[in-house]
Amino acid sequence: MNNVRLIHESKKHGKDDFSYSIYHTIIPLWMKSFPLHWHDEVEITVITEGTALFTICNRKITASAGDILIANRRYPHCVEQYRDEGASFFSILFNTNLVKNRILDPENLGIIEDIEAERLIFPEIIKKDTPLNVRLMPVLSELIENRKKSYTDFQMGVLGCLYLVFQILSRNTVRNDRTATEYRVDFSKIKPAINAVINHYEQKISISSVAGECCLSDSHFMKLFKKTTGKTFNEFLIDHRLSKASQMLKDTDDRIIDIANSCGFYNQSYFTRMFIRHYSVTPSEYRKIMR
Repeated sequence: MNNVRLIHESKKHGKDDFSYSIYHTIIPLWMKSFPLHWHDEVEITVITEGTALFTICNRKITASAGDILIANRRYPHCVEQYRDEGASFFSILFNTNLVKNRILDPENLGIIEDIEAERLIFPEIIKKDTPLNVRLMPVLSELIENRKKSYTDFQMGVLGCLYLVFQILSRNTVRNDRTATEYRVDFSKIKPAINAVINHYEQKISISSVAGECCLSDSHFMKLFKKTTGKTFNEFLIDHRLSKASQMLKDTDDRIIDIANSCGFYNQSYFTRMFIRHYSVTPSEYRKIMR
């Protein structure tokens, strides 16, 4: 696990010349949680049903149907099931360059550059029925309804909607929060450990090895990791392994024992027990539900 890279979601969102994507998530049916991560794109999430617990930097947010959340670019964030409730939501991801490269007006260009430089940030939660929500929701709903045509018939519509989203949000930006900045400093210290989980989850990973990668003692690392992520390192590792296993159960016909092994679970009974605890169904039941 040498030469650890910065922790950063490397998945490409959209196309090279059109960095824009929409993802639909149903909790807990498709997943019970999505681990802490960050990316260069702004992420706007629209809750369509139920309630879920989001964490953006150090702020925990309980969001329900009709609410809008925004993870500013490079802000660590994650989501998990809220109590025993379910939730359905759409996440709209786009690179600011998609709008910036097509703007000629110096004033609006300056606002985007301030956002990219993190001098200004968008509000993280926009509650249902607030004036800002009422203005944004029709535009975001238009993007969601036409998501399957985003790269074909509706590409001009996407750009138009994103311009309008930026126009609305640019009047509601706030100064960068000092507590968020402090959180990101802590997060940067444990980035090598999260990177180890993302890139080597199928291997045996000890606390001592990742603490060493972070240049921290074992005890300091464990305290900082729990403080920053809300989970112990082992909990975080198991959650990520289960997330990968659930994806393979949906997308492949591989044997369950092979999936367990490829995700770092070398004892199938333990894998089944952890899977039931996380998804409330066995791996085979989960595969049937998702097919």
